[in-house]
Amino acid sequence: MRYRLLLILLFVCAAFGAHCQSSAAERPNVLFILVDDFGWKDVGYQGSTFYETPELDALAAEWMRFDQCYTPSPMCSPTRVSILTGSHPARHGVTQWLDGTDKAFIAKGETASVYCPRPLSSGIQDSEITLGERLHDAGYATAFYGKWHMGRFKNTGGPKNHGYSEQLAVIESNGCRMDYPFSGGKKAAPAYFPDAQPGDNFTDLLTDAAIDFVATERDSPFYLHLCYFSMHSPLKSKSVYREKFAKKAASLPALETDRITDPYTHLPQSLRQDEPEYAGQLYNLDRNIGLLIDALKDEGLYENTIIILTGDNGGRSAYFRSPPTSNRPLRNGKTFLFEGGIRTPLLIHWPQYSQPGRRSETPVMSTDFYPTILDMLDLPETPDQPVDGVSLVPLFQGKALDRDTLYWHFPHYQGEGAYPASAIRVGSMKLIQHYHHDTQLLFDLSQDQGETYDLSADRPDIATKMADQLRNYLTTHGATIPEPR
Repeated sequence: MRYRLLLILLFVCAAFGAHCQSSAAERPNVLFILVDDFGWKDVGYQGSTFYETPELDALAAEWMRFDQCYTPSPMCSPTRVSILTGSHPARHGVTQWLDGTDKAFIAKGETASVYCPRPLSSGIQDSEITLGERLHDAGYATAFYGKWHMGRFKNTGGPKNHGYSEQLAVIESNGCRMDYPFSGGKKAAPAYFPDAQPGDNFTDLLTDAAIDFVATERDSPFYLHLCYFSMHSPLKSKSVYREKFAKKAASLPALETDRITDPYTHLPQSLRQDEPEYAGQLYNLDRNIGLLIDALKDEGLYENTIIILTGDNGGRSAYFRSPPTSNRPLRNGKTFLFEGGIRTPLLIHWPQYSQPGRRSETPVMSTDFYPTILDMLDLPETPDQPVDGVSLVPLFQGKALDRDTLYWHFPHYQGEGAYPASAIRVGSMKLIQHYHHDTQLLFDLSQDQGETYDLSADRPDIATKMADQLRNYLTTHGATIPEPR
């Protein structure tokens, strides 16, 4: 009798295991493409006339397009941690680029009015349950390629310590260039790509590696987290593309001035897109993304692959270290909580759900990708993982999201010209709390997406209510608030 029960138990366990393997094998692949410093206006489909992004424009017509995608931070490291965890920077504690600093980047002769400490966390924590861990446990072949910048490897362990079985060309922080040997002298190229040669381009090699990964025959679905270093500085375009856009720039009408100084920045902002180096690098990135999508189609994987393509923050608009882009009509750019710093393109391909031509004006945020991917794959949420985002699946079903409020927290002075600030958006109303200036700015984005007219004096009731709500959110999430010096 015991022997019979044992046989039955073994049969049930084997059947259950086979069912789990079958369920995993039947799930779609996941490709997450993250572009560095990706401006909302960097793409043709969003209105750029100087930059050329034919591949992305074609995908925008074919996939689900989100025109109000926000990053939870105007800086890279906080957003990257939020994408992998679904948690807001105010909660996970990475609120600035890493390693981070408490240095006050201010204009010459100016005095910092508040003290902004280093980020509460020096990187993504082991206690966080990442997308890599969730999908690895669900039977996925997981890989992380490209820029990491979520904490030094000695502190975080890098991708392999957070659910990614394979990693390649992992950039620990911001040490990368587009041309060979990429960074760090002659030893850098072998560390990223062992067979790299003089004349090679980092974006090209990263795409080639991604194509090899997706084309690998395997019994399980894959999840590839692909992080391009473009469009981060230092900019370096291929000469043929640089020359192409130099001619285009020469044909533009002359301006009395090509830059403007905003009262909430200590560095001038670019007024228009006319930089050949930037345009050429973006053009090559666009070409590479097209090659990767074509490879999925050639391998017969495209119709069984969820693809999310977005950026880690807005385009860098300030004249800082290398020529910037322009996000106009949005105000300012990277490191600012104005729209130009926190809006980025978002395209999603979900087979059988993302119908061609569909656009969403619903405000969404990078914290939403974690619950969205789990929902798309029919995987349960993790009770021990605090998630601040919501699933975007209802938008694909023609429904509304059960959310009307978004929050931001960037309590730091920054080299691109930004001052410490926090922000809240409720419906179309957005309030920015500036700590250095000790002021509040209130805008109605439905009428003024360029944030040109401050309504705080006209609607003090709304400003006060939103400021209280923002303060309560930051307090309950354990955020560090800059203190007066």
